[in-house]
Amino acid sequence: MALRAQHIPGVERPPLWRRRWFLETVTSVPPVVAAGFTAVNLWGNPLRMPLGYLAAGMVAWLACAGLLRVALARRQDAREGPDVTHEGLYAATAALHAAVLHQVGQARGELPDLRATFHRIVPPLDRPTQIEQIIPYVGATGGLGRRFSLNTGITGQAVRKREPYVMSSEAESESDHRAELVSDWGYTEAQVAQITPGRYSAAAVPVLDKSGQHVLGVIYLDSSAKGIFDPAEATDLLLSVSDAIGEFVTRRY
Repeated sequence: MALRAQHIPGVERPPLWRRRWFLETVTSVPPVVAAGFTAVNLWGNPLRMPLGYLAAGMVAWLACAGLLRVALARRQDAREGPDVTHEGLYAATAALHAAVLHQVGQARGELPDLRATFHRIVPPLDRPTQIEQIIPYVGATGGLGRRFSLNTGITGQAVRKREPYVMSSEAESESDHRAELVSDWGYTEAQVAQITPGRYSAAAVPVLDKSGQHVLGVIYLDSSAKGIFDPAEATDLLLSVSDAIGEFVTRRY
């Protein structure tokens, strides 16, 4: 029997009705309103003025308590926002980026441009069709929140086969490289037109859940330099650090 796995949260914030501060507001307002009406009614009767003072005090107490609960809920929502939730994952990916860049730079005598990021599997995990980039590129900018089909590219191959993949293009021109992406990696002409040009080297490493039955995400790196992942030393380093990131992911999420 397959074990149920917990997916990694995405980058979109939950809708308003699922945020803690909104729920606290909804549950705090009615008691304050009810106590307020009671206080007004009691104040209109001179014989019940003492109870009116008590009701007014209850209104003030409930209002202050409600405001405090809403403030605490807003703080909790902020701590669980996507930018905070994935801070550790960004740091782990940055460590991988630095390690691979250093190793490749030593081997080549120069530092190539290198990007690294992490894509989560968009639920359901047992029938995935898309991945979503949940941290910005390390070594570049942008990309957060983009979604990609699992039917194309090196990331799709890594997820479908549950194995690391390396792409190393020897194309002489950008048009030849894009033709390779269509013929070898399943892209359509329209999809190729939307991806970043000139990424001749790429690597994708899937991250599995503890049971090994579901892919939770995929680590992705690419570069405009050719063949940077071809040396065995670079591949070994990439896989060893990726294993550590996988351990972090299964513990964190």
